[in-house]
Amino acid sequence: MSGLIERLNAKGPKRILSLDGGGIRGILTLGFLEEMERILRLKSNNPNLKLCDYFDLIGGTSTGSIIAASLAIGNSASEVKKKYFELSRSVFGKRKNLIHYLLRGEKYDPKPLDKALQEQAGTILLGDQEKIKTGLCVMTKRADTFSTWPVYNHPAGKYFEENKQIPLWKLLRASAAAPTYFIPVAMEISKGEHGVFIDGGISLVNNPSLYLFLISTLNGFPFKWKVGKEDIQLVSVGTGVKTNRFKPSDFENESVISWAGKLPEYFFHDANSFNQLLLQIISDSPTAIEINSEFGDLKEDNLFGQYALTYLRYNVNLDKDPLEKIGIHLNAKQLETIGEMDLVENMDLLALIGSTAAKVYMKEEHFDEVFINSLKV
Repeated sequence: MSGLIERLNAKGPKRILSLDGGGIRGILTLGFLEEMERILRLKSNNPNLKLCDYFDLIGGTSTGSIIAASLAIGNSASEVKKKYFELSRSVFGKRKNLIHYLLRGEKYDPKPLDKALQEQAGTILLGDQEKIKTGLCVMTKRADTFSTWPVYNHPAGKYFEENKQIPLWKLLRASAAAPTYFIPVAMEISKGEHGVFIDGGISLVNNPSLYLFLISTLNGFPFKWKVGKEDIQLVSVGTGVKTNRFKPSDFENESVISWAGKLPEYFFHDANSFNQLLLQIISDSPTAIEINSEFGDLKEDNLFGQYALTYLRYNVNLDKDPLEKIGIHLNAKQLETIGEMDLVENMDLLALIGSTAAKVYMKEEHFDEVFINSLKV
């Protein structure tokens, strides 16, 4: 345990990796992570470096939490990608029938997901400080109290003693229990008390970047890392974004089922936009984007007179024109379905988009020497 405490409490620059939710589109995320690992190996002159060696805290929501945990236990990005293909095919391979879907509110049988997560995490508990190589934070939402739960493995955490016996696979299952896709997860949170958990994306933390920054710096949490552009580097990776435009007539005969299918996307869109807005205001961000026509890219809107962190955000627009600009050409059907979160037939295409976009958007100079040189592997 002391090794992890020493790492989390050590002085010097800190590095955080944040991974969005987005169902099967997590495969797209892994294209960016593979390129990131290649760049970091090159710049650190360490061909065996893994992302758990570089990042002091890795956190994610839903599909992002599954990837985050797999990285945190020591898998390379390529190894995670291979496992993720296997997991996605088993989890999203067969849908429940319509009657079951309407009565139980689950599109897929959770048993293949349970099995896949158990195979990935084995018997690892959240408090296992040898098998979990770095700081890990899993975002989930407690449905029975409406509270967002960041569950992390810092040994000095307020609830660590209660949470350290939680099986890692069960925690990941709770984070990925997306309403209408899987039924909620009941989990013992303390002796004699159970909570009911759903996908962490049904909150403002589908993109957990801002929350991870707050967890790592605020006094209510055990990390208490120093803020500053040379003190914290936050790298955030999305699962793709698609522009949805509807005509007023499209909403005239919407059913409950149709609305239920749309609601997660509404949450994801607003959560991602809000996180991006706030983080660009307080950070030095080489990857800053235009938030909208009024906010702009916020490079001239530093609220505090100095930067609180260095912030890198990588994502890809899944619309026709942005994809063609990076050399990806989709037919009409592919463009219509590429944003879906559970289509197994899109996996290879999403992998191609992720790896292609990473080579276009991710630059070696984004990873500043101050964070590379302070690295201890």
